[in-house]
Amino acid sequence: MGRLERIWGPDWAEFKPERWLKKSEEESDGEKWVFVVFQAGPRVCLGKEMAFLQMKRVVAGILSNFKVVPAVEEGFKPVYVSFMTAKMKGGFPVKFESREK
Repeated sequence: MGRLERIWGPDWAEFKPERWLKKSEEESDGEKWVFVVFQAGPRVCLGKEMAFLQMKRVVAGILSNFKVVPAVEEGFKPVYVSFMTAKMKGGFPVKFESREK
């Protein structure tokens, strides 16, 4: 993808970082960029899935040693914010307690 003359023109081999900062002509809203190596397409970043796997293992390791408990006072009334997912104003305070093994 990064070496196709039909995409980048006859000067495809020259180092021109500004060519990747242009917005795609097909996208008028500017959400997509021309050079999408790490985000999407047939050339997705190979390390992305490994990074997600490592993140999940770290979280699982932490949660196997600690309990997540609410850190709010008795009688606390949350204020919910309308959003696509359940969300509360100011977040939900928690604390971690060691699990007894």
